[in-house]
Amino acid sequence: MTIRILEKTDADEYRHLRKFALQESPFAFCDSLEDEATKSILDYQQEISNDSNKSEKFTLGAFSSANELVGFVKFKSEERTKASHKASLHALYVHPEYRNHGVATKLINCLLERIEAINNLEQLILSTTITSKVSLVKYYEKFGFEIIGGIIKEDLIVQGQYVDAVYMMKPLNNKKSCNSH
Repeated sequence: MTIRILEKTDADEYRHLRKFALQESPFAFCDSLEDEATKSILDYQQEISNDSNKSEKFTLGAFSSANELVGFVKFKSEERTKASHKASLHALYVHPEYRNHGVATKLINCLLERIEAINNLEQLILSTTITSKVSLVKYYEKFGFEIIGGIIKEDLIVQGQYVDAVYMMKPLNNKKSCNSH
């Protein structure tokens, strides 16, 4: 298994896996397959590319031994000045054939390792849905994420069903004094 940052040349493979993810696991994402219908390959290239070679935004991909993209996770730093101490982890997905083999754990650990060097980044935030069938809260807690706030009732409507969600936050060790912000 190889984990690396996706590049523009990976856009077609990413688009294929992303659309499959939205179809296979519709309750796991805020986006829907319908949202993706109008996106071009250029849109996907822009979504995953990091032309500036900075660490503010990237998509990590997990590749099988046959060099097939089997999972991804996205990271984005907050652009607003007042919230520059925060970033988000989103769109974690692993193809069903590769689940329960540590792929998601490798993706998250690699992401956490990459963001250690980002100055003044204090919080990594994510949201996750809670359904009667699926909840990743316990999984994210293993990485040090904690629920912040309460349950967001009826956050999404997926296949005609309301879906609740929670926000989770992982404190990072890149803090500096608020007085020096």
